[in-house]
Amino acid sequence: MAAKGRSKAKTLLNKLRAEGEDTPLAALAELVVDDGLNRPLAELIEAERSAKLIHEALSAWQQSDLAHESIRRNWHQVISWLKSQEEPLGDVLPQELLDGAAEFAAQPLSPNRDLLLALLDRPAFRQLIRELLVDTLVNFGKRLRTPVVESRIGKGLSGLGRMARKRSGGVGSFAGDLVGVVSEGVERQLEGRAAEFADGALSSILQKLADYLCDPARAREQAALREGILQGLWELTGSQLAAEMERGNVDGNADIMRRCLGAWLERPSASADLQNWLDEMLASGEAGNLRELLDSLGLLQTVREQAIAQSRRRLQEIVAGDAFSQWLSDLAD
Repeated sequence: MAAKGRSKAKTLLNKLRAEGEDTPLAALAELVVDDGLNRPLAELIEAERSAKLIHEALSAWQQSDLAHESIRRNWHQVISWLKSQEEPLGDVLPQELLDGAAEFAAQPLSPNRDLLLALLDRPAFRQLIRELLVDTLVNFGKRLRTPVVESRIGKGLSGLGRMARKRSGGVGSFAGDLVGVVSEGVERQLEGRAAEFADGALSSILQKLADYLCDPARAREQAALREGILQGLWELTGSQLAAEMERGNVDGNADIMRRCLGAWLERPSASADLQNWLDEMLASGEAGNLRELLDSLGLLQTVREQAIAQSRRRLQEIVAGDAFSQWLSDLAD
């Protein structure tokens, strides 16, 4: 009886160790993977325990020196890679990425006007537009005055001023001062009128900007604007972007990120918020099991194939060992 059992165990072992696609081990790997895919997400993910583990892991990482160093290291790795790219980004990045970005930019998308105005109509942005307007108007006014100065009358007045300044005291001195005062007065008046005009035009400019960026009738121009910005980005070299990134305070930014994450994790409701998010995701019903979730993301076939291949390799390692052979032999006796 024992010899018969050992013979049976050897036959089973040979079948399990057989190579090929249509083998018992390949079928077993598929059964294991499909069982996991068909299980409800609620069985795979226990919201309360998972939320606690996530919170503990994030807290430990945030409080460790590893957090600061990992942020710095990843940032500098990106900079190092960019520095090595002397060609324009459009020649370095995958063509599929460039095509996808171009297709996205070309979509007829017009943002909500009220939402855009809520973002733009802020004191800092208004101040920026005001300064640009005033500077442009003052420079324009100075250009308009240039022909007058160069005219016969202008030259005569300028000469009068110079002659008056050469004379000392009395009416001559007064005349020279008067010419300077008049010139300064005109300058101040020009700047004052420009500022007054800019203050009155700010709201109109913001409204027209919103009209241009949000009018569906201008969808083609809006797409061209996005495409132009994207093209300008692709024409930059990696070294140019790296130079800009190096100007930032990496250590300071890393500390800010750590403090913000720490402040969020220290809230009394942080762990509960994580659990509520997991509960809502699991109770949504949109994806009852892992198979449906992956299928909704378009990842089912890829993940399943990879999981089966990985499971099969692991099972092959197990059945190839002496320990499994002995276990199977003992089971058959």
